[in-house]
Order: sequence, then structure tokens, then C-alpha cells
Amino acid sequence: MGGSSFSRDDYKSRTSYRSSVATDKGIDINSATFAYDYDIKTGKTAAAVHASLSPKGVKIREARDSEAHPVSVPIAVIFDTTGSMASVPAMLQKDLCKLMGFFLDDKASGKKYLGEGYPAIMVGAVDDYDAMSCHYSNGEGCLQIGQFESGLEIDDNLSNVWLTGHGGGTYDESYQLALYFMARHTVHDHMEKRGKKGYLFIIGDEHAYQSAKKSEVSGIIGDIIQDDISLQTIVEEAQKLYNVFFILPSMTSHYDDRELEKYWVKLLGQQNFLRLEDPHTICECIVGAVALCEQNIDLNDLETDGVSIGLAGALVPLSKVTGEVSKYSVDGLPVAKGEAGSFERL
Repeated sequence: MGGSSFSRDDYKSRTSYRSSVATDKGIDINSATFAYDYDIKTGKTAAAVHASLSPKGVKIREARDSEAHPVSVPIAVIFDTTGSMASVPAMLQKDLCKLMGFFLDDKASGKKYLGEGYPAIMVGAVDDYDAMSCHYSNGEGCLQIGQFESGLEIDDNLSNVWLTGHGGGTYDESYQLALYFMARHTVHDHMEKRGKKGYLFIIGDEHAYQSAKKSEVSGIIGDIIQDDISLQTIVEEAQKLYNVFFILPSMTSHYDDRELEKYWVKLLGQQNFLRLEDPHTICECIVGAVALCEQNIDLNDLETDGVSIGLAGALVPLSKVTGEVSKYSVDGLPVAKGEAGSFERL
């Protein structure tokens, strides 16, 4: 997937059309944009993951180079849709033009953030398997995963997201299932041709469960595995293919919980935990992290281009674990190099 290109004009036409639909139906713009979710909530459609985002039975999601885009850069953005996190998909959808523009346009710094690369963006969502199982059979809705796309199909996938909004009150969400899927059901040419990792951003505000349970993997994805797989193991597998980041935005339930920060720092590393003061700068945060890892720019370039405003605490993390404020350098960001994973794919 990912052979098409992004068009601002077409995106604006879609936005204008949705605005007209909202006016005609007397609904808000988000309901018109996330039409599939609106149909579920109004009873017009049965509650289930949209076919385009269903992980069940998917053998592989791939980001391949094409004639249109000889250098594809895979970027997966997976968000929690529970509680206060449910506003994130709308922010991302609204700023899709800005996200693509940051990657593709010439900047004041005179640089392109992906060099000759073109973004192939996957969107996905997670909820809590246990909570969803209380409402729907087999935890339906706890994992939604699209394709890697480079055109308006990104917007299609976003508008097909089911904003489940359940959660289980356990301070855990099923991020481990997303990590499992990315580790064992995705491939990309950035690794296979160039030996470079892709990018996985999980946007949330809770812990992951401590294992990918075989019953859940079977029910949600369709894989038959012998035993539960520990979270640490599945993180390590995902990290063979991707630079894995966790973004914790403000205005969420656990933004100020330093124990949560310690949890993700221990799991992914300080430089891969991005604590975001302004949730409306998620696109800038994603762009900045990818561009820094691709080593096409530095923090001075981000500042020149106005991208880093309000992001210093995220892209150059501050450590307060010991009570002392210390600044991490750009060198602390993950190196975008590696070898293809040796584990068997399902």
C-alpha cells in the first residue's frame, strides 16, 4: 500500500462536504467526519470494527516503495480511544494537512524532513480487551489497524475509526495487542532495503497489560500461539522493526502521574517517552521525532521552522525521576538503523 499521494485540495473538498453534511443533519463536524462511529452510536450500524481497520485474519500490512514513492518511510500512529483520549483522532484528522506538509514541504531551514522519503502512514486504535468483552463478544473493538497509506486513504481510515470510549478502570489498556500486531504482521522496505527502522507512536495515558494473552491474540487477530507472550518480549520484537514511542498528552487522566512515566521509560527508554504539554501539537511531535531519527535535521532546524514551539520537553526529554532536572541531547534519540528481525512471521 502507500502508492498514492496526498492532495490538499481534495482534503479541503472533503472538509467542506462534511461541513455541509453536519449543517444539513444538525450534527457537529466531528460526527460528520467520523461518520462510521456516528452510525454506531445512533444505532444505524452494528457495533463492530470497520472492515478496513479489522486485524482479524490479516496476514500482513506492508509499506513498500513504489514508482511514485521510491523511498517510503513507514509511520504508525495508534491512539487510545478511551475516556479523555477519545479526542486525539479528531485532532489528528483535523491536522492531517499540516502533518503531511511538515514532512513534504520545503522549510525555512532549507531542508525536507524526510529527505527523498515519502511518509506511509498507518492509523490505528486500542481500547481495553477486558472492558470491551463486557459489552461485545471476543473483545470486539479493542484493536483497530489500518493500512500504510500515502494519500487521502489516511483520512478514510481515520474517519472509519470506531471511538469506542469504554476502558476498564484498571489503569491498563491493550497496547500490547497493537505491539504484537506491529511486530508480527507488518513489513516495510525501509528496513528490508535500507536497514532502517520505521516509526511506531502509541498515544495513550495508561499502562499496557503485562502479556499478549494467547486467547486474546486468537480472538482479535486470529493467530494461534502456544503461550502468552510477555510485554517485554513483544516490545523487543517490535523494536527490531520500529522506533517505538509512547506519547502522553496533557489534558488526559494520568498526565501528571510520574509512576506512569517511569513505567514507559523503563519499557522504551527515556528518549522514547514523549510527554506532550500541548496535545494540539501531536503532529509536530511526531514529525520532529521522525525527522530527528532520520538525521535530516536537528533541533535548531525545528526551531527555525517553528515546529519545536512548546515541544522542548517532549523531543529533548526532561528527567525528573531523581528530582533533578537534566536535559537529554539529540544524541539520545534512537538510531534509525538495524537488521531485519530473525523471528518467524505468522
